[in-house]
Amino acid sequence: REGAGQAVLVGLPNTGKSSLLRALTHARPEVAGYPFTTWTPTPGMMPIGDIQVQLVDPPPLHRDHVEPAIYDLIRHAELLLAVVDLTDGPLRQFDEMNAILVEHRVVPLPLKDRTGNPERSEFLPALVLANKNDDALTDVDAAVFGELLGASWTVIPVSAASGRNFDLLKKRVFETLGIIRVYSKPPGKKPEMGSPFVLKQGSTVADFAAKVHHDFLDHLSSARVWGAGVRDGQLTGRDHPLNDGDVVELKTG
Repeated sequence: REGAGQAVLVGLPNTGKSSLLRALTHARPEVAGYPFTTWTPTPGMMPIGDIQVQLVDPPPLHRDHVEPAIYDLIRHAELLLAVVDLTDGPLRQFDEMNAILVEHRVVPLPLKDRTGNPERSEFLPALVLANKNDDALTDVDAAVFGELLGASWTVIPVSAASGRNFDLLKKRVFETLGIIRVYSKPPGKKPEMGSPFVLKQGSTVADFAAKVHHDFLDHLSSARVWGAGVRDGQLTGRDHPLNDGDVVELKTG
């Protein structure tokens, strides 16, 4: 499965970041009920259908316990997964987490207009994971928390213990990364549906050809496309925009 981007789990101590990494990937970080179990970044691969997104679990955010290199790692991510413990003052955690991030020039996009130093900051899309939504009893807490944050934030109540709402989480990660899956069809053969190429939304046939191999791009004459907005096997040019799930047969000559 092709890697499709990187998301970083950020949050205060004991919000369950490492438990989420363990539940969503094959990584096995140490998980314990005391702060700062995680001292070094731990990566894992989260499957989303037939692709994978890398999740990274760095040490928890704390003004006294985090090396500057950790913020460099966070700054270079494609997506923030901001984790709060739904059962322990999530709004307080959320505000403190964002204050620490902004101090280190990492700004979630919904806060873009509130930062005092935009030219030196890195702005990243963010999803808020309200962890420990283990049963229906915490659904009301999750709803109230979402209302308090407002429409500019996407809040996903999840449970590392039960896997609750993991399908929704993966769907939102896929959408927020702004990616599409495109499948190759060798001439005269069936499409290779088990191994998509991952491209950014708005990519064209030419972008797909370059992803497959630079020789295809250099000698590309046309392509046949099966998928959204075209007739099956429709002949297209290099600039034809592709959609998620499209199948492409490249023509060279």
